[in-house]
Amino acid sequence: MSSRQLILLLSALEVLAILPIASFPALLPDFIAAWDLTNTEAGWIAGVYYLGYMLLVTPAVTLTDRYDARLVFVIGCTVTGLSTLAFAAFADGFWSGFLLRAIGGAGQAAVYMPGLRALTDRLKGGEQSRAVTFYTASYSIAISLSFTVTGLLAESWGWRFSFAAIGAACLVSAIGAWLLLAPQPPQHAAGRPLFALRPVLRNRDAMGYIIGYAAHGFELTAMRAWLTAFLVFVLARDAAAAAALPSPTVLAAIITLIGLPASLLGNELALKIGRRRALMLIMGISGLMGLAMGFTAALPLWLVLAYCAIYYVFIGGDSGALTAGMLAAAEPEHRGSTMALHSAFGFGISVLGPLCVGLALDGVEHAAGGQGVVTWGLGLAVMGLGALLGPVALLWAGRGARRG
Repeated sequence: MSSRQLILLLSALEVLAILPIASFPALLPDFIAAWDLTNTEAGWIAGVYYLGYMLLVTPAVTLTDRYDARLVFVIGCTVTGLSTLAFAAFADGFWSGFLLRAIGGAGQAAVYMPGLRALTDRLKGGEQSRAVTFYTASYSIAISLSFTVTGLLAESWGWRFSFAAIGAACLVSAIGAWLLLAPQPPQHAAGRPLFALRPVLRNRDAMGYIIGYAAHGFELTAMRAWLTAFLVFVLARDAAAAAALPSPTVLAAIITLIGLPASLLGNELALKIGRRRALMLIMGISGLMGLAMGFTAALPLWLVLAYCAIYYVFIGGDSGALTAGMLAAAEPEHRGSTMALHSAFGFGISVLGPLCVGLALDGVEHAAGGQGVVTWGLGLAVMGLGALLGPVALLWAGRGARRG
């Protein structure tokens, strides 16, 4: 199999396996109404996916230092698929939804980074950087399709059928990886500690990218979880203009799809002007836009949609470069451990994004006596505050590198 075929194959398998990730956020307003959830409870269900991911990602990714990443990837796809099918069959309220989404997130811990490891282990030298960027950019395709497929199937056949179809897609990814990828155990695995945290923490350059990735994850998951609900609010304020537009779920899918070229362009900018400089620029603009996003609800509808789309360009513009920077900074003998901390910390902080926005929305709504532009403005501003920690971390790491 050629390098290009391998990149396309693993990116396609990744897309199928990650389809469940935005299925709950895509229908969040419907679940709030059907299950009588508070914004905080909805934020918990949206965020617990990343909590499950955080708890299992360290053992899942470090196992790729000992075993073939292909095997870990297959197990992750299977767990995610079965938990999503169980959600379709049994979820009927906060606790069942919370538990099954947590299990789905735990399965995802063995999908994204192990899939990346399966890809990079089968490539050489210069092929790896752009392969990493394309693979991470494909994540945006998965998010967009998750919104789109969930919404369209739910509109036609109900949310349970939608979740069942998405769960089946994960199982297809597991079968495809098992049949189409040749086995390739890691070299020199014997005698190596399964997880070496201390050498990773001492690697200040890698830690800058890891903390930056956590800030990115906080912002991204908050935006992903609450975008549909925000669009429902915005469209309700201008019913005449909204009648000519697709549903909020489809609009959210279109906006998130922009993340694919954004990630690729962000990496190319990093290659031209320097990775750290490019990331600080992208993440700084993204954080400032996050602070203002909710307040745009007072603007005309087309301006709100344009703002959301441009904002998502900057949210998606740093993902590939952050992961590529982490891999470049990782010590070869501790690559699995570095990738594990990158994912565990990044997705662990991601849990807080949807939850913190939900808490802020409930607090402001209670104080204001109802929902309005100020409610969404202050609630979504939490995203920007989290994102602005990224440039600070990169600046800290860069100063350490110069002194070294």
